[in-house]
Amino acid sequence: MIKASAFVRAICVASVAFAALSTAIQASAGALGNLAASMQPGTFAELTAMNGWDAGGILVPTDLGCSANDYSTQYAEKAAWDPVGQRLLFVGHTHGNCYGGRFVLFNEASNTWSKGPWPQGVCQSGSPDSPCFSHAYGHNTTDPATGDLYFRQSYTMKFFRYRNGAWASIPAPPTQSSQCCGALEYFPEMNRLLFLDGDWGLWAFNPASSTWTALANTTGSNAVPGLPNLAMPSTVVFAQYNPVERSLLFGGGSNLYKINSSGTITTLKSPPVGLGVTHAVLSVDPASGKYIVLSGSAMYQYDATADSWGQLSASVPAVFRTLEGVGDGLVATPIKQHGVIAYIKYDFGNSKVYLYKHAPFVPPVKPKPPANVTAQ
Repeated sequence: MIKASAFVRAICVASVAFAALSTAIQASAGALGNLAASMQPGTFAELTAMNGWDAGGILVPTDLGCSANDYSTQYAEKAAWDPVGQRLLFVGHTHGNCYGGRFVLFNEASNTWSKGPWPQGVCQSGSPDSPCFSHAYGHNTTDPATGDLYFRQSYTMKFFRYRNGAWASIPAPPTQSSQCCGALEYFPEMNRLLFLDGDWGLWAFNPASSTWTALANTTGSNAVPGLPNLAMPSTVVFAQYNPVERSLLFGGGSNLYKINSSGTITTLKSPPVGLGVTHAVLSVDPASGKYIVLSGSAMYQYDATADSWGQLSASVPAVFRTLEGVGDGLVATPIKQHGVIAYIKYDFGNSKVYLYKHAPFVPPVKPKPPANVTAQ
């Protein structure tokens, strides 16, 4: 039997170990985590003093002959967050006078931006006479369990996975054809990578078997017999996983749907604004599960459970409306471990990174059992 005094001593030691671990966890948070923790719900805050950011220059592939008018966040809506490596990842391509690709990474621990290796087999540079496209659209996503980044080269059926610092090809879905601009999103409860093509359906990739399964048809009605036919625009589509609801919202334009982990698809009400790349930027608040949409100068909240929309009064940073508005050069990604959405906006030398906190959030702490605690 453990004596009371020994038991108390053991509890005290465990408490000290727990407190030390909690302090270490808090202290190890980078500038992004510290900023997120300081924010009030309903506010934006700028992330500053980032190494390698170069006032947004990291997004411009000057090494490929591009100028400040050419930025890799053109024709894009979202970046991806790796919760394992605690980093942001984004593969994109410029459009205009120079056609150059750039893979960028942001490391939370060091508050540093850097360039990553370009996917082998994807054209990285071109010219107006011989253009080379790999715009991001909605083609960046990560598996939150592994940190693997998935990417599709637009205008092609080339799909890739970035793991342990190297790219590898994965099989393409057996669609009849493909559109330029689709969306990729990982669905953890399904353990599947979902691919949405506005014309040729919704597909699910199984990483374990490297096989694709069709889930629904889109504009190409009955392309796969026996599956539901979903109205969809051809090119302005999106897909966004919800970690609170454990479902995935997808669609484009005025068409909106969600799918749960069993594959059941629900048709939702039309949104008050058009959705999809270049039209709006949609993300999800990882604390409340409410979707956040930026469109024009307005900001909306969408509750997928109630299928209801509402306009928010938060003060949207003015830089988001520069260039041709929020649909130009702005990408977003939810960061679950900090309860915020990160927004990256290119605007020449005034480029910014902002966090938005929508709801109260308490970071999860998962301490390890205290070591070397013995009862006397």
